Amino acid sequence: MLFRSIEGAERTRDIVDALKRFSAVDKAAPEEVDLNEVIERSVRWVTRSGPGLFAVDLDLPPAMRCRGSSGQLQQVVMNLVQNACDATAERADARLRISGEIAEQQIVLRFADNGPGIPEVNLAHIFEPFFTTKPVGQGTGLGLSISYGIVERHGGSLSAGNRSQGGAEFVLRLPL
Repeated sequence: MLFRSIEGAERTRDIVDALKRFSAVDKAAPEEVDLNEVIERSVRWVTRSGPGLFAVDLDLPPAMRCRGSSGQLQQVVMNLVQNACDATAERADARLRISGEIAEQQIVLRFADNGPGIPEVNLAHIFEPFFTTKPVGQGTGLGLSISYGIVERHGGSLSAGNRSQGGAEFVLRLPL
């Protein structure tokens, strides 16, 4: 009984911490953000702490820049990379491909993994607060919701789907 109480308290703490991060207003004025740098740093941080079997391939054009908060955009990218790492954890060939392009005054980033994909029933709820497919204690259900809000505040969009060849794909769009 005590163990469950402690586990519940830890989960509540994690949720409150995530809500604090979500509600924090970035007081700094928008700055020019080098997305290549943000992505490379995020990938480095996640892969250092993750399993050694997770590979990330980058196919990014040079000089992808937008205006906003580097820290908030890094939070989004780290969440997407971490989710792909978690989704592919059972695979010996776990892989994420991050590709980018500049089209119609937008930066379009695709995060495509080779995991099991997202069950169709979950796609409609994937960005809702507290929705998670992870086992109890392994996620707060706030990462994608927070990421979605950050991207919207930057004037962009974040969507999720499944690739025809398998795996999930998240598409992040930001204005130049």
